[in-house]
Amino acid sequence: MSFFRKSLFWVIALVVLGGAFFITDDRVEEAERVEAFNLRLLPFEGADVTALWIGRPGEDRPTRLLRQADGWWLVEPLRARGDDKAIGDLLRNITGTRKDAVLFEQPTQAKLGELGLRPPALELGLITGEGRAVLRFGGAGPTHNVAYAMFEDDPRVYRIHADVMTQVDVELRALRDKTVLAINPTGLRRMELARRGKDKVVITHDRGRWDMRQPTAARAAMAAVLETLYLVNEAEVKAFIDEAPTDLGRYGLDAPRITLSIEEKERDGRQTLSIGAKDRKRRGYFARRDGAANIILLEEAVVNALLADADKWREPDDGA
Repeated sequence: MSFFRKSLFWVIALVVLGGAFFITDDRVEEAERVEAFNLRLLPFEGADVTALWIGRPGEDRPTRLLRQADGWWLVEPLRARGDDKAIGDLLRNITGTRKDAVLFEQPTQAKLGELGLRPPALELGLITGEGRAVLRFGGAGPTHNVAYAMFEDDPRVYRIHADVMTQVDVELRALRDKTVLAINPTGLRRMELARRGKDKVVITHDRGRWDMRQPTAARAAMAAVLETLYLVNEAEVKAFIDEAPTDLGRYGLDAPRITLSIEEKERDGRQTLSIGAKDRKRRGYFARRDGAANIILLEEAVVNALLADADKWREPDDGA
């Protein structure tokens, strides 16, 4: 009986000690979370941001972006779909930034000028459901791996890593969607490819059967067709050339060299890509997407694939 009581005592003691350890661990973890949160430059997550802008001295209009139901959109200086991944990465990096140190609590105007904060070299505005935060960046520190920053409604100057400012100071192109044609290759219903000086190619897909309708009736080579479609789907705009063209002939798009039309099973209507003259200096081709006003530049590899002989997409005869 004495042995049982002693064993019971030690079991209870271990349970109590174990519980105390768990409580202590939880408190330590919570304290670490609070400390990490307090060290953050911004008190919210990237997913909380509904709008943002980036401004620079001398710019007439800042770059403004708005989160909508179908993703991010540029609204200034032009309206265009944003690059959701690039913008998401930017927001995660910025909201995850930590304060290195508070350098000055109440800096003078002269000191702000010395740090490049009067006027600021760069300004980032972020809007959430709780309000807005405007972060102003100054110059780089003497070691070039630190930068200076402050909020519009806070006199304090923070020291932050220079990479943060570099991530914010991006070109408009980096925040813009660079998709050429967003298509689902396996969901193709009909592809029409008209090329100047070459046979027109028409491919159809129905219930797993791939057929060539033009230039000859034959079975289509499914793998070759899908390879071409995936190349188009994964292609990115090489450069944005002209947002409001007034002369399509300048780009060879008044009479396109290539016209690609895609119809999909799960999408109404068709998507069309027109390809014009070659820009030899930039090693690409001028192009225009149906429904879009602007002229873009395509990589040569995409155009070369679309200029292939029709035989590429035809299944060889059994006796070949």
